[in-house]
Amino acid sequence: MEINKYLFLEKETNIIKKVLKNTNWRLIICVILLTIIGLIMIFSATFYGGGISYILKQLLAFCIGMIFLFLLSVISYQIFQPYYIHIYFICILLLVLVLLIGVNYRNTKAWIDFGIFLFQPSELVRILIILSFSGYLDNDFIKNSKKTSKFLVILFSFGIIATLLMLQPDFSALVVYLPILVVLFYLSGINRKFLNYLLLFSMTTIVLFLLKSYMILNKDSLAKFFRWFLFSLIGFNMYYIIFLIGIGFFIIFIWWLLKKLLFRVSIVSLFLTIFVIYSSYTIVVITHKFIKPYQNRRIIAFLNPYLDPTGGGYQVIQTRIAIGSGRILGKGIFNSTQAKLGFVPEKHTDFIFSLIGEELGFIGSVVVLFLYLIIILEGIKITSSSIDTYGSLVAGSITVMFSFYFFVNTGMCLGIFPVVGLPLPFVSYGGSNLVVSYIAIGILNSINIRRFLY
Repeated sequence: MEINKYLFLEKETNIIKKVLKNTNWRLIICVILLTIIGLIMIFSATFYGGGISYILKQLLAFCIGMIFLFLLSVISYQIFQPYYIHIYFICILLLVLVLLIGVNYRNTKAWIDFGIFLFQPSELVRILIILSFSGYLDNDFIKNSKKTSKFLVILFSFGIIATLLMLQPDFSALVVYLPILVVLFYLSGINRKFLNYLLLFSMTTIVLFLLKSYMILNKDSLAKFFRWFLFSLIGFNMYYIIFLIGIGFFIIFIWWLLKKLLFRVSIVSLFLTIFVIYSSYTIVVITHKFIKPYQNRRIIAFLNPYLDPTGGGYQVIQTRIAIGSGRILGKGIFNSTQAKLGFVPEKHTDFIFSLIGEELGFIGSVVVLFLYLIIILEGIKITSSSIDTYGSLVAGSITVMFSFYFFVNTGMCLGIFPVVGLPLPFVSYGGSNLVVSYIAIGILNSINIRRFLY
């Protein structure tokens, strides 16, 4: 009995040694460095507003995140694969729970109050959905089924998640799923035609949504057709029906013209295209019921922030001024003026990159960008070298998730993306996001480690 005990302890010690030896330290070091930069910037941003309490909460989240990172690095990521259905229903449970007992914060019912901290379930759900959808697509039975059915099942399952997120409403959490779904479909070998339809749906929805937002803010300058088009977007009315019929006839005309020019376009592809555009248009009409006026102003501000310089465009204008005022070397830590004087809203959360630009300048901003670039490149390397399809799907989804967060957050600070309320991973203040980000890195590291253990 004593011998078995020592053998067990030796085996556990060997596993930990192998984990430490094969850990992707470049990835871990970059993540920790970004967190340290984030802690300094958060303290600077909240210096005159209870900075110590913010730092203590963020440090607590950092410690919890490090524990999860270590545990998930030791545990094989493959343990989650068979339980993809259970994980999916946990996601549903969490999102329903927040609707029932959640608290309102920033006009969104997306947090559960535990007294000493607020927990945002949608952050955790994002990782769980990646594990669930990846497990489904890598299931042996599913692999042998038709790829079309896999595509439809994933879209239907995501539709339920999207509906629950819209009820909060938490649109910033929703938009991150688009690149994740595209990567999942691409890596799992989904028919490229369906992937193209997904991209068509996404682009059409984005364009129509931005047009709607723009026209709502510019009613006085609308031409007659665009005013009529705006009415068609408001709801399921006669304008809506006529516009959809018009789109259908236009696509049929294009198909007839291509046929006359000897281009082969199947009738199935034609109807699928019509269905995708109709679905996109309908989604825009439905989301209009949930979108609040201030959200419209924030979304459209990136096109021309000076349309509403004291409202939706205010954040974009002030962040540009803050970043530009930092110049090459910055004003120095704790020496910012735009942030300290309150010109930049949410300077410790969504717009913390503007504080980095102002206090650390171009050089400091480049260092932060370089650290994110290393994380993305390491994620791509892990994705391509995974020992199984499940690992590739999970690693690819996590990598594109961090990439999307990074590009959109920095882009909205520079005014080239709409303000959608996405934090800068590892840097922005927010315990839920920081802990879940470390969970994602732990899973990513586990995928990397298993390349050397088998």
